[in-house]
Amino acid sequence: MFRKALASVAGFGVGYSIFARTWPEVPPAIILEEHDLHTKRVLDLIKNTKEYNTLINDPKYQLLDDDNNKIPEAHKVNQVTRGLFGGPKHLEVEPILFLNKEDGKLKSFAYLGPGLAGRDGKIHNGVISTLLDEGTCFCGFEKLPSKRGVTAKLSVDFHAKAQPGSTVVLSANVVQSKGRKVVIDGDITTIPINKGDIAEKIAHAHCILVEPKWFKYLNWVPLF
Repeated sequence: MFRKALASVAGFGVGYSIFARTWPEVPPAIILEEHDLHTKRVLDLIKNTKEYNTLINDPKYQLLDDDNNKIPEAHKVNQVTRGLFGGPKHLEVEPILFLNKEDGKLKSFAYLGPGLAGRDGKIHNGVISTLLDEGTCFCGFEKLPSKRGVTAKLSVDFHAKAQPGSTVVLSANVVQSKGRKVVIDGDITTIPINKGDIAEKIAHAHCILVEPKWFKYLNWVPLF
C-alpha cells in the first residue's frame, strides 16, 4: 500500500514538473512592446499605400476603423477577423474598412501574419474565405431593410496562395439588391509594397446575403 502511494506521489511530481505552469501566462512587457511597434509599422505600411491614400481622399468612402470608433464594441467580439484571427503573428491589426454606402462598395486592408499559414507555409484558404465572407456581407448590410443579415451562400474561387507577411486589399461591390436579398462580389489582391512586387489576385467570392423574416422583430436590439 505504501509503495502504491509512493508511486502515485512520484508520478504526480514528475507530471507536475513537466506540465505545470502558471495560468494564465502574461506576455513579458518587452514582447508586448515589440508587438506594439510591429503593429505601428504595419499600420504605417498600409497608410502609405497608393490605394489607402486614394480612398482617404474620396468623399464617397467612409473610413471605419478604431480611430473613428464606428464599429460598436459589442459587435467586434462576434467577428472572426477581430477575434479569433486577431493578435500577434495573425492579422496584427484589425481590418481597415472604407465603405461607400451610396454605391454599395467596400475596400478593406489587412496584414496576414505567419500564424495564419497552413502546412504548406502559405496563408490558409480558410482565412481568405473568412475575410471574403465578412467583407462581402459588410458591404451588403446597408442594402437590407434592417441593415442586418446572414450569409445564405458563399462561393470562393482561389487563384493563388498568399505569402505570410502579405498586405492585401479586399474589394467588394453589390451587384444586385432586392428586398431581403443582396448579391455581392468580392476579390482579395495583394498590395505591392517593395520595388519589383506585383499585385496578385488571391481569390474571388460570390456572396448571397439575406435578411431572415424574423429579423424585423429584433429592430429594438442594439446590434450592428
